[in-house]
Amino acid sequence: MTMLDDGWILDCATGAAPDAVRVLAACQGAMAPRAAQRLAGVEAAFGAMLEREPGVALAPGALTRALDRLDDDAVAPVAHDPRPGLLPSPLARALEVQGDRRWRRRLGGYSEIVVESLCAPGVDARLISIPPGKGAPEHDHSGEELTLVLTGSFHDGRGAFARGDVCRVEPGDVHQPRVDSAQTCVCFVVELGQVRLTNKVYAGIDRISRLTRRF
Repeated sequence: MTMLDDGWILDCATGAAPDAVRVLAACQGAMAPRAAQRLAGVEAAFGAMLEREPGVALAPGALTRALDRLDDDAVAPVAHDPRPGLLPSPLARALEVQGDRRWRRRLGGYSEIVVESLCAPGVDARLISIPPGKGAPEHDHSGEELTLVLTGSFHDGRGAFARGDVCRVEPGDVHQPRVDSAQTCVCFVVELGQVRLTNKVYAGIDRISRLTRRF
């Protein structure tokens, strides 16, 4: 299994990662006990470091305000998801809060659902569904891209990725994902920058498509 890299695991454990990346890490943990143990180990180590720091007096009422803000769903324990092919619970909860969960067709023959609750300035989160034998046009990115495979598998000219794997693409890396499994490949994608298609005609069509994708 291709795991989320150490830098992102540390950022997730400390709360520095964007919500979309934290959900991606939790989803990989829900799919694979080894990934969950790795994240839990870093969280435990960071917690132990905090316990060694000297205490600081809290403002009056700080504890009460913090407890009032806790969301029981957000702190639910991550466990192995025994239901292959379905969305891991952290991602399913993120989708529950948005009304429009329809798949929309995109250039190249794939479909997507924007996960609106996890999008932020500079962060795009979406589910993509690519049929067997199909793929996305060749492209690179202005920022990092993380793709968690939920069903099926694909290759992108740099490596092969199956269920539970995380494909990491750095800025400037050119790749062209293509499904090589007999089943539809569904992925959770987090983009920390803009997608840049190498074909100028496709790039123009894609810009128009993205401007209208929520309509």
